[in-house]
Amino acid sequence: MRAPRHAAPSVRGWLARYAVALALLAALVPLDRSWAVQLLLIPLLLTVPGLILLRALRIPGRVVSSFPVYIPCASIIVLFAAGLAVDLAGPLIGVSAPLRTVPLLVGLEVISLVLLVASKGSPPDVAIPWRLPSRPAGLAWPLLLPLVSAAGALRLNSGHGNGVAVVALTGCMVMVITAVIFSERLHIILLGVILYAAELAMMWSFSLRGGLVYGFDIATEYFDLNHTVLTGIWHPPHPGDAYSAMLSVTVMPAELHFLSGVPALVIFRVVYPAISALLPVAVFGLARKILSRRWAFAAAAFIAMQATFAQELPAVARQEIALVLFFALIMAVLDTGVQRYSRWALVALLSMAMALSHYSTTYVAVTLIGLTVLLQWLASWFRKVPHLTGAICIAFVASLASAALWYGPVTHSAPGLGQLAQKITGQGLNLLPNHGIGKGLLATYLQGNAQTPITVTRYERLVINNYSANEPFITPLSDYTDPIYALRNAKPPVAPVTWRAGYSALGLGSLIVQQLVYVLGGIGALLMVLRRKVSVITRQVGLFALATLFFLTLIRLSGTLAAAYNQERALLQATAVLAIALCWPMQSVVGLRKGRGIGVLAVSAACLTVLFMSTSELGGTVLGGTTATNLANGGEDFERFYMTAPELASARWLGERTRPGQLVYADRYAQLPLVAMTGIRRGLFGDVIPATLNRQAWVYASQSNVVDGRARALFDNHSVTYVFPAAFLESNYNLVYTDGSSEVFHR
Repeated sequence: MRAPRHAAPSVRGWLARYAVALALLAALVPLDRSWAVQLLLIPLLLTVPGLILLRALRIPGRVVSSFPVYIPCASIIVLFAAGLAVDLAGPLIGVSAPLRTVPLLVGLEVISLVLLVASKGSPPDVAIPWRLPSRPAGLAWPLLLPLVSAAGALRLNSGHGNGVAVVALTGCMVMVITAVIFSERLHIILLGVILYAAELAMMWSFSLRGGLVYGFDIATEYFDLNHTVLTGIWHPPHPGDAYSAMLSVTVMPAELHFLSGVPALVIFRVVYPAISALLPVAVFGLARKILSRRWAFAAAAFIAMQATFAQELPAVARQEIALVLFFALIMAVLDTGVQRYSRWALVALLSMAMALSHYSTTYVAVTLIGLTVLLQWLASWFRKVPHLTGAICIAFVASLASAALWYGPVTHSAPGLGQLAQKITGQGLNLLPNHGIGKGLLATYLQGNAQTPITVTRYERLVINNYSANEPFITPLSDYTDPIYALRNAKPPVAPVTWRAGYSALGLGSLIVQQLVYVLGGIGALLMVLRRKVSVITRQVGLFALATLFFLTLIRLSGTLAAAYNQERALLQATAVLAIALCWPMQSVVGLRKGRGIGVLAVSAACLTVLFMSTSELGGTVLGGTTATNLANGGEDFERFYMTAPELASARWLGERTRPGQLVYADRYAQLPLVAMTGIRRGLFGDVIPATLNRQAWVYASQSNVVDGRARALFDNHSVTYVFPAAFLESNYNLVYTDGSSEVFHR
């Protein structure tokens, strides 16, 4: 009889703490011009609303403490709900620009208070058993590494060398590999901090480069965010405009900007990577359900040590948010420590938030979850696993329904799905489309459906035929056939290889490791499904890994699917569960004989090192060859994604002078600053060659075009680099703007 009397004050105490946190949030927002306040507001916005929502859903505290990624994901759900509610309700009550500080703060506080009241009857076990570490500095020291990485990126931006950046990346590699080896002796919190710090350091090394944002898609996303911030409102209808239809690109970052005072650009460059750096932490939390501490950390380290994550994710802001929600969704589906209805509610909310964040992530999630439902039903007839589970069925239905409604009747964006269906109907799966282009079957498979280079002669022939058939309104100038304007191949800058044998060995080693991941991951998944004496959650993870492996193999073989969703981004989403399946048989092998443990651990550490040295291109600083933007102020990657201040100024100048219906040309190098500053998408052509330039077109030339004299194009998943046709433009068009490193031509 005493327990309820003791529990009641505890419940009231937690409610009072959350109420104080909301009051603190409201008190700090008016002071957001101070950088110290901004540093405090961002964590508050990404934790307090989520903690209240999880409490209202009756999620046990021990579950939240064991998988803290639930907290920011739940906060994102509340931010979505508050921002969208304010945006839609504002005009109805006469507020023309509802996405401003006061309306957003009121909306967030009201929704949070409603959730807090709804959580009043929560049982005592929803209290999170936080314990302050006795030596917090001993657990937080890895967070110094992201600061070193940020300093390295900013030094490169200022024209200094890459010494600090190299130290930061080397520190990431040494720290993670050392933690893999000694993981059984390290505190569980320290292991999570190491994973988070390493991933954040690598992501900041890319996201902080350049004068604006790093990457292709994020240039368009930044324009959409900036437009939302300037207008103070977001309208649901976005016919054919998938980017603007995503709340992760528009409403939520604008909400974070107005409530925290952090500039919108910094939200994308700093805050979003800080959220998506939780991915390996999420994998670690899920892996601990079925693996020992060491091998759970090794599975998460496999994610953290793939620099592809650090390079790809900061370039796609909407996917940064969606992937964190996706991994939290998978955990919620498999987490039996939550009562049925609470888990179903959490799964449904995560599914809807994911759909509102990124369409492609949702399409892949629906595919993987649907395949898992089918495989689980089949496996249930000969192994101990339920025919169906409510959580996974709700995840499938909620994701599919949310996507159908949001991309259809709500926003009318419907990105890619209809086109993909038409392509599959018309040309089938188009298996290994690069086979026969100077490569055998095995080499074609190993390369996958990545972009393949072609000669400028073949590119010109293909693009002329395409324009004749699909762009009949283009009228080129008559002298485009003059031999003096003939296109010439150009080679992107590549540093000379200083040690050819080592360079080749590193490339071969990386290829072998990547293929071993598929093979061993598939074997591990089969063993997890077929072995008799394994837990239900182990079997479910194995089924999900099998579905993942099937999807990755299909997208690697099918040119049609690869064109709709490239294999690098598919790998980002699908690798997490596959990494767990990869480490499961390793743990089993080690358990058979004690002497094998050291050997398996050594091989695993060596594979992780080879993978990181190759994908991060840290090996390029030692061996020569290609080097990514996070380590160099030159090279192909730098020319493609680094935007300078003069380029941004010239792009803004052009955007102020173009009119609807006018055609604008910019190659792959020049499109990034142009899209980021102007938002021009329709009427933008990427083939800057004499045969395709319209008579009255605008032509925008970037630093790579003007100073380096190179142009780049992408056609039907084939890339080509050629000499920029400066002579043709100078002879036939007027130079209407120049700043020495970028130019604008017009007739």
